[in-house]
Amino acid sequence: MYSINKMPCTVPASHDEIQRYFENALSQNEQHIISFVNPEIFLQAEKNPFMMWYLQQTEHNFIDGNGLLLAINRLCKTKFSTQDRYAGTDFFSYLPQDREILVFLYGANEENNAKAAENITKKFKNIRISGRLNGYENKSDDEIVSIINTSSTDIVIVCLGAPKQECWILKNKDRLNAKVIFGNGGAIDFWSGKIKRAPKFMIQHRLEWLYRLGQDFSFKRIMRQMSLFPFAWRILRKKFLIERGK
Repeated sequence: MYSINKMPCTVPASHDEIQRYFENALSQNEQHIISFVNPEIFLQAEKNPFMMWYLQQTEHNFIDGNGLLLAINRLCKTKFSTQDRYAGTDFFSYLPQDREILVFLYGANEENNAKAAENITKKFKNIRISGRLNGYENKSDDEIVSIINTSSTDIVIVCLGAPKQECWILKNKDRLNAKVIFGNGGAIDFWSGKIKRAPKFMIQHRLEWLYRLGQDFSFKRIMRQMSLFPFAWRILRKKFLIERGK
């Protein structure tokens, strides 16, 4: 367990370790709230006390971002590489493959939600979509919770964007019967095929942000990417101050 500016971070030692974690979580009669955190989420947490508090309460904040791995390396003198990143979009590969697992998808638009459900079950034979709701449903929280619980799902993935998804989870988690609950931003759009993952070469060389920018070259996307520069500067500055203090 590591910490970046008071945010606890989990970097599993291997793929087998994270798979064992989910195998244990799905075998227990307990609820597990987790997160997959990238630099954008981290920046929101720095500005939004609720987000930071939420991330301090979760069981694990798995690192989904090379920038955060570099930050941990700088601050904690570790030597993590891109292979130690566990992206939320790769979530289904972390699950045990020898048992049926029920998953509920909540978020994105109807077209992407439906296509994601189809693609997931085609690719992962042991995953069954127990139910799904798009993020634009005109339903109360009571209705949504009832639909999710009726599905008897093991896992609930909430993709409403941060911090909306975290607010929804915090408000409703005590009424949900699922074993694993987490927010996953735009993951449903990835799983639907609307947004493509960067080639492995670009991921390994920390250029996934450039690939994303090429797919969505918009003012909003450009501003989101520019917001990462202050993050990098703060990490480098903090490391300098730590070393200077020594």
